Amino acid sequence: MKKIIKIFLSLIITVFVFTTPAFAGELNIVLNQPPSMVNTTDFQIFYTAIETDQATIKVNLFIKKEGAADWKQTADKDKTDYSGKFQTRGEDFSGEGKYQFYAQAVSGATTKNSDTVELTLDTTAPGKVEDYRKERINATVFRLYFKCPADIDFEKVYIYRSKEISFTADSGTLVAEVGCAPGESKSREIGGEWYVDYYFALRALDHAGNASDVVTEAPGVVGAGQVAGATTGQTVKSGSSGTVVRLPKEGPTGDQDSEEEGELAGAGATEGEVKGENTPKSKWPYFLGGLGLILLVGAFYKLRKDQD
Repeated sequence: MKKIIKIFLSLIITVFVFTTPAFAGELNIVLNQPPSMVNTTDFQIFYTAIETDQATIKVNLFIKKEGAADWKQTADKDKTDYSGKFQTRGEDFSGEGKYQFYAQAVSGATTKNSDTVELTLDTTAPGKVEDYRKERINATVFRLYFKCPADIDFEKVYIYRSKEISFTADSGTLVAEVGCAPGESKSREIGGEWYVDYYFALRALDHAGNASDVVTEAPGVVGAGQVAGATTGQTVKSGSSGTVVRLPKEGPTGDQDSEEEGELAGAGATEGEVKGENTPKSKWPYFLGGLGLILLVGAFYKLRKDQD
């Protein structure tokens, strides 16, 4: 009986010693994946840190351009919240290209790095649509012909329409988006009201959201307005010059340019749901410790009683 009790006590002590520390002092850091391509240096990268003891932490973000030798710390630094974000700035970047990021969390003597995420910074607008012309098919339908730009990062063409000879190519006049391969010739039929004369404007976008100059046949002034994604809802930059190419070449040309304002948050990127300051400590260590202590005292009491 005494031998069985001793074996049982050894098992209890082993569970108590080797299980409890596994729940204490664990540090981890996760960096959310930002959009794969951006057209601005002003965006946010979100992180979530976990420290099971809820000890004080410090989190920093590091960046490196592809081909560079060293990592550098971003200007926005020294975060102390368990869940938060880093705001990137122009000074963090050195021109267009692919960049890598990782976050580092420090708590006491423990340091933990996140996995590396990457994105491509592209601020160059694609070429404009070429060989554009339109024809009326019937009383309500127009057919548009055009050739997409040959840029390798080209994605789609936005088509705008108005009854007015002067209008702004923006979300209010956007009627269609057409995907095509770089350099591909396309046609698109667009219907409207009975025998109404419509004017169209076309604009090319690349994968980063940069927009080309506007191509139109409208005789009035067509403004190169802010570009709003028809399906994604993402606001993207207008062309760098914001000019309008008129076909045929008659009437005044527009020079309006509107660039994106505010912040770009990674698509689909949201702040982490786990916040250290609100994350309750696990009660398992205390439960196991208390159970082990009770069993230990009971076993010694039983052993002492048998000896008497």
